[in-house]
Amino acid sequence: MAFRKLEPLCDKIGAEQIRAVIEEFYRRLSADPRIGHHFERIEDFEDHVRRISDFWYQNLGGRLEQPPTIDMVGKHAPLRLTEDDLQAWMEHFRATTDEMLDPAHAKEWQQLAEGIASRMRQDILTG
Repeated sequence: MAFRKLEPLCDKIGAEQIRAVIEEFYRRLSADPRIGHHFERIEDFEDHVRRISDFWYQNLGGRLEQPPTIDMVGKHAPLRLTEDDLQAWMEHFRATTDEMLDPAHAKEWQQLAEGIASRMRQDILTG
């Protein structure tokens, strides 16, 4: 009987590419007049990208020696996000992953992001 080896999405994409996607994604978010104002308060953008890249690496199946602790609800609740903000976030996420990844990998990562978007809708949206 042959066994199929399951390969986590983080290994299919690679840590360097995950970081490149996150860097481009946050560049787009920051430049977007609809949502960019939320990113002006980030003091250390390089550290933010590193932490979010680690967050995604872990959520895509990777293991880290020092995984980031990110209180997603606690960090985002004070921002008073709206459905329009979340839609802009997903729009940029889809576009970035579609442009930078193999279509199957982009779709799989987008599905995980949709799960996070659903949680944000449930826990923190204001309008």
